[in-house]
Amino acid sequence: MAVSLSLHFPPIKTLHRESYPAISPLQPENNQAGKTVLVTGGAGGIGFAIATAFVQASASHVIIVGRRRGFLQDGVKRLQTEARATGTNTEISGYSSDVSDLEATEKLWAGLKEEGIVVDVLVLNAVALGPSGPLVDADLQSVWKAYKVNVRSLLDHTQRFYQQEGEKQKYLVSVSSSMAHNLDNENPFLSTYGATKNAGQVLIQQIARDVGPEKMQIVSFHPGAVYSEGAQTGGVTKDMVDFWDDAALPGNFAVWAATPEAKFLHGRFLAAWWDVNELKDVALQEKLVSDWHLLRVGVNGL
Repeated sequence: MAVSLSLHFPPIKTLHRESYPAISPLQPENNQAGKTVLVTGGAGGIGFAIATAFVQASASHVIIVGRRRGFLQDGVKRLQTEARATGTNTEISGYSSDVSDLEATEKLWAGLKEEGIVVDVLVLNAVALGPSGPLVDADLQSVWKAYKVNVRSLLDHTQRFYQQEGEKQKYLVSVSSSMAHNLDNENPFLSTYGATKNAGQVLIQQIARDVGPEKMQIVSFHPGAVYSEGAQTGGVTKDMVDFWDDAALPGNFAVWAATPEAKFLHGRFLAAWWDVNELKDVALQEKLVSDWHLLRVGVNGL
C-alpha cells in the first residue's frame, strides 16, 4: 500500500528531496552562533538530523532530550563527533525526560534555569504515532497517550520556553506532519496520529496568533518522508510511501526556519520540500499579508 504525502502549493514550483544551498547550515545567513538550542526527541531520526544541522550551524550549545538514556548518550557522542568534524565549538548535552510527563518536563526546565541555561531556539520534534486503525476500536488510554505527546507537550514546553527570564528573541520550530491536514489517505495511523497532529498544529497556530514574531518567531513544517527508526518501530514499512527523503532536508530546513529570514512565515505551516527562495517571492509574501488563512490549518471553503 502506497500513501500519498503530497503537499500541493501552486506558487512553489521547485520541490527538494535533499538539502540545497539556501538552507545549508554553513551559509552565513543561517549561522546560529551564540544560540542555545533544545530539540525534543533529538537523539534519533529527524530530531537527530535537526540537532546535527544546528551543530553544523555553529550553535553555542545543542541540547537533545529523549526518554532512553542509552540512546540519548549515543546521540550526544555522535553529535560531539560531528562538532569535531565540522570544526565548531558547540557544547552538546543530553537530558533524559519524557515529554508526556508533566513533572519530568518541569524538572527539565527547572534544572536548565538552575544551571543558568537560557534556551534561544526550541524545536518541538518528539512524537507518538498512537494506535493504528479506527478510533472507535482503539484503546482509549493509548489514544490519549498520543494526545499527551503530540498536543499537551507542545503547550507545556512552549510555555516554559516563552516564560524564561530575559527579553532575547526566541525561535520556536514545530515539526508537524502532512497528516495534520491531509485527512483523506490510506495510512492506517491516520485516525489517531492525524487527529493529534491536527490538534497540535492548531494549538501552535493559536500561540503564534497570541505572540508576535519579535518575541517568539514560530514556524511549523512537515519534514517530508524520512525512513527513521521511529517510523520502523511504529510499523511503517518502506513500501507504504512512494519515496523517501534525505534526513538532512528537514534538518537543515529547521535551521533556516529559526532565522530572521523566515519571519514572514510566522504561524504558518510549510513543507521541507518547498524551495525557500520561491517562498521568499515578493508576490507570495504580499499574499500572505492579505490572506490570514493561507498556509494555516482550517476548514476548506470558509
